[in-house]
Amino acid sequence: MEQSSYYKKYIILEELDSGFGLQNLPEGFVRLESGKDGIALSLQIKHLRGGTSPYTIIIVYNTAKETEIFRVGNLEVFNGMGGLRRNLDNSAMQAVGLKPENIKYIIIASEHRDRVFIPLIGICSKTKPWDETVRQKLLRKEKPIETKPEKDNVISLAKAEPAQRGEYRDNKGNVENIVDDIKLEKKLKETFETIEPFSNPRHDYAWYRVNDIAKLSNLLFLCNMRVPLFANPKILVGLFKYRHILAGFYRSAHNDMNYFVLGVPAKDDSDGKPFENICRWVESQNKEYDDMKGYWLVYVNLKNGEFVK
Repeated sequence: MEQSSYYKKYIILEELDSGFGLQNLPEGFVRLESGKDGIALSLQIKHLRGGTSPYTIIIVYNTAKETEIFRVGNLEVFNGMGGLRRNLDNSAMQAVGLKPENIKYIIIASEHRDRVFIPLIGICSKTKPWDETVRQKLLRKEKPIETKPEKDNVISLAKAEPAQRGEYRDNKGNVENIVDDIKLEKKLKETFETIEPFSNPRHDYAWYRVNDIAKLSNLLFLCNMRVPLFANPKILVGLFKYRHILAGFYRSAHNDMNYFVLGVPAKDDSDGKPFENICRWVESQNKEYDDMKGYWLVYVNLKNGEFVK
């Protein structure tokens, strides 16, 4: 495996979009340090106003083909202060084509369905100022599909049931968004190859071969599923070693269970377990991938985006 050479850089975070300061202008710094094992990212901010949802830490970097986006994780802010430390190993970086010397920006973003605000930005090279087209890339807007509804099927959004509006109420009566699983499955079909990885096919499962984890991450975010699946380096190791992971759905009309399922390939049930207590081993008879004997399956509830234990 190729190893990263030693690299160390401090990046100052400065205000880009106004209105997010708390008493003073928000500010902070990021330290990137890499060696033989990968990159360590350390971040500290202050004077940043807390929001109703966490901010997103985003790395914008160049590859040979285009500018790419990598969401490192969420940043919680308390009393204007926030911090995060995250390690990305070499296999994780290689899986998404990320090299530290090709990083353009470090962004602290407030992401919404139709708009992206950037309270703080770190520009890695002062000779290359902020490129506003990156904001459009973050939006990932889709062209709406125009349909002419039949007269009897027209539903007023104001009168629709919560599930039809993409909402549900928890046990306290609070309204929360749910995952748009219909849109997610449509996007997976359009983006990735359909696969049947197991010797006993079942009609209640649908599987897709994912060879680009950045695309999958963006599709999940687009469809309102904000699960930090890819912070786990073992998932990226499985992708790097066997050139794919599985993404799919389990749907049961009998018991009304609907799950998004991630499958991480591994040599056997003693290798590469991505989550200690929330994944299960299933053998595969597919001989295409060298010594791979099966997958670790992780289930996510489509109703609330939580792991199923």
